[in-house]
Amino acid sequence: MKEEFKIILNMNDEIFNIFKKSLEEDNYEIVEREGKVLFIQKTENKLTEKQKLMIMSIARKQQGLESGILFVDITSAVQYLMQLPEEKEKNDVKFRWMLRQAFIKATMEKNEDNKK
Repeated sequence: MKEEFKIILNMNDEIFNIFKKSLEEDNYEIVEREGKVLFIQKTENKLTEKQKLMIMSIARKQQGLESGILFVDITSAVQYLMQLPEEKEKNDVKFRWMLRQAFIKATMEKNEDNKK
């Protein structure tokens, strides 16, 4: 199974209910859902609560910056985080940078698609 981690922003309850069945059919596990932020994964490895909190705290800050639903692939950032020793996770600048870059890339790609 290919490992995947994604954040979906600006997802309201109605859209979540529509997507939920599809996500389950595609073997995604819902890791966390808070407000309009949905964190999903397709992996056999489990994240710690601390790692989930770090990811969600950054994702919450991105919420509302974009109108419409935004799909963000954060796989490489999460894989990097999972390789870090636990004592270095909290203050790792590279992880936070990688996660923000994933949000910027997703926003840019969405804007390009909207122009077409």
